[in-house]
Amino acid sequence: MEEALAYLGKLLQGKAGALIITGPIGSGKTRAATWLSARLRSYGARVGGVISPRVLEGGVTVGYRVRDVSTGEQRPLCSVSPPGMRFGGYYFSPEGIAFANRALSKATAEVQIVVIDEVGPLELSGGGFAPGVLAVRRAGLPLILSVRPSLIDRVSRWLGLPGDAPIVRLTP
Repeated sequence: MEEALAYLGKLLQGKAGALIITGPIGSGKTRAATWLSARLRSYGARVGGVISPRVLEGGVTVGYRVRDVSTGEQRPLCSVSPPGMRFGGYYFSPEGIAFANRALSKATAEVQIVVIDEVGPLELSGGGFAPGVLAVRRAGLPLILSVRPSLIDRVSRWLGLPGDAPIVRLTP
């Protein structure tokens, strides 16, 4: 992780780019994004974006929340049961998605580096955080992205990321 921090330090010097955090479900992508955000903040960097921690009941994932990195505010993002818009195995809250997109849009004017946990199939289909992700990309801000391993190439192409973007690979 220290190598990732060194790379992010270079990005904060005005270079657009991205650091990708990847790994299977439960490997610590959200934990890594949270840790990197806190470390960058401790060095005085203005960090924004969204982090999506799991909601567990009895050790089983029943949903996710979305947290604004700048303010700490949270909203329900999705759950395994209705209501919400069904996508994959979850029902997504329109309010949670709107909250996340507002946080990402706000970040384009207020921060130096943006965390987006996580970019997945919903975003690649144009839903979820896609409007906010694209706004951040247009603003040319450095990114910390969490992405599932099978989606790295698609997300990189979608966002036009350089082929040499560093990847932190986590294992469970």
